[in-house]
Amino acid sequence: MLSDQDILDLAERATKGEREALGRLAGALRPLICRWALVMTGDPNDAEDVAQQVLMKMMTSMEGFDGRSRVTSWVYRITRNASLDHQRRRERERRLAEKAEWLARAEAPRLDDPLDDIEMNRTLRLIRTLMRELSMRQREVFDLVDLQGLEPREAAELLETNPNTVRVHLLRARRRMRSEMLAQGFAFENAGE
Repeated sequence: MLSDQDILDLAERATKGEREALGRLAGALRPLICRWALVMTGDPNDAEDVAQQVLMKMMTSMEGFDGRSRVTSWVYRITRNASLDHQRRRERERRLAEKAEWLARAEAPRLDDPLDDIEMNRTLRLIRTLMRELSMRQREVFDLVDLQGLEPREAAELLETNPNTVRVHLLRARRRMRSEMLAQGFAFENAGE
């Protein structure tokens, strides 16, 4: 491991655009970043993913390093934030996978008319298939707003994003679902909505 002064010297050279210094700095800090990420995530594969993100962030924002703190402190904060983001993303993916699994196991309600029952099963199969084809964010938004009944601003708070972004993802998810359902021959009562 390089000394604090060596790291600071490499950081100063890297902020001036010296690619070789930036590469040496990243190489010197990588083991430390991996160790921190492993402690924070508890999983070697997740730690490796986080380390890659941290190194990319460090390389693209090195000119933002102002030298008021130690380089290792700055990199630690980046690693901590990236680890927390990674864990939140993994938790959202886990919850979404559980919901998708639950949806896949859920049975359609039994209807009085056998033809309605067949149509309901067909619709549920198509919805399950279409949900898997949406992007992760579109599935999250569609589930939160259309299936769980949250307002777009509430979904935005949960997803820690802008409400307008939620509305865009929701619109795209609805359009995709609707066009696929129409292509499959499903009719909508209020087609003008």
